[in-house]
Parts: sequence; structure tokens; C-alpha cells
Amino acid sequence: MHDHTGNFDTAIDGVNTPELMQADNDYAVGLLVQKIANSIYAQNTLIFVVEDDAQDGADHVDSHRTIAFVAGAYVKQGVVVSTPYNTVDFIRTMEEILGVKQFLNLNDALGHPMGDIFTATPKRWSFTASPSTYLYATALPLPPAPVGMKVPKSTHDSVYWARVTKGLDFSDADRVDPLTFNRILWKGMMHNRPYPPSLMKTRSDDDDDDRLQRTAGRPVRDPVSGKRNARKSEDDKD
Repeated sequence: MHDHTGNFDTAIDGVNTPELMQADNDYAVGLLVQKIANSIYAQNTLIFVVEDDAQDGADHVDSHRTIAFVAGAYVKQGVVVSTPYNTVDFIRTMEEILGVKQFLNLNDALGHPMGDIFTATPKRWSFTASPSTYLYATALPLPPAPVGMKVPKSTHDSVYWARVTKGLDFSDADRVDPLTFNRILWKGMMHNRPYPPSLMKTRSDDDDDDRLQRTAGRPVRDPVSGKRNARKSEDDKD
């Protein structure tokens, strides 16, 4: 129900922490795949799932990493494919399958179709979505809980997340400064573990440089102390 995780104090059905929102999103994707896998379209449909803007919210290892899924009758099963692919290759692959002749730009024109993950002989396939145990702490309509299942608790409740994200604009996509939000999420989820150096801003990150220039002078809240300080542009810094 929410883009980019947020609105913790107004989230519906008790889906009001980062863990629950991620689990809700994952289960929704699983239900979509399950619906198609058990339909008349199963043998002639390919499902592509990839993270949007993966570099704008790097993980704890490297900003070039992301997760992606492809499901369908023409996807190889039970094999490990070590060919490196990226998001542009994902787009190029979809263009090839759809017969698109006009590329978006030079990037997808030079992309590599992900031929190594496919087979020319379709196979019957199936999929059943299983909700995370986290979701059984919500009011969502879920399958019956297994006997003896233990429901884990989120790291913090919605009151905490609403407090530490107060003032952030979740009204639409990409209105929250990712550098600030990353630190808020890290602090809340990882407590006192050091913030990964790989996530810290570098001069080579043009997107972040542009964003900081646009927001220079606006007061920003420190996610740890809660104090608001004026943000300086790179040119203003000593």
C-alpha cells in the first residue's frame, strides 16, 4: 500500500513496520506469480521482477547489487547460471521477447539479452505463494497459520518508526532523501552496528551530488539526534 516504505502511522491492516511492509510486498508479488502459474496463460507468459533504481539505496555490500526474478515455462529449472547480467540487460531481454525494434537509447541497444537463463523447450511449472511469518501479526487475509508457528516481532513498533521518520514526505515516489532515509532504517534495524562505508556518499555519485545541490540550504533532520541542521552544498563546504 506504500511506495518506498513509509507512512507508518497510517498504514492499514497493521502493516506498519519496515519488516511487515517488505513481507507484504513480497507476498503480493508471490500471489501474482501464483495466479498466472495456475491460469491458462502459464505456458505463454514470462514474469520479470526487478528492483527499481537499485543504486539509489545501496545494500550493505555494494551499490551495484540488486535482486531480480524471472518466472515462466521457458525459464531453465534446477540450474545455476553464472553469466553476469544487469538491469539494462533485463530491459533488452523484454524488448527482444516483445519484438520491440526501436530501442529506448544507446544503453538498452548495447544490452545483452539474457539468453543463458532460457530454454527453447517449455516445461510445465507451478508456484505457490507462502506469506512470511511476520505477516501473521497483521490483519491481512492469510492462509491458516501452521500449528505451532511462532510469529516474530518487528525490531520496532509503528510508534517508533513514525517518530524517527516525522517530517519525511511519503506522499509520492522519490520525495524522501534516500541518504537520510537509509540512515534512519539502518539505525532502527541494526541498532549500534557501524554504518557501512559502502553506503556513504562519494564525490563520484552524481545523482546524490545533484540532489544535495537542489536541497542545499534546506533544514534536514539528523536521524540519530533528531536535530535539524542546514544542509550545505559541496561548494559551500570548507
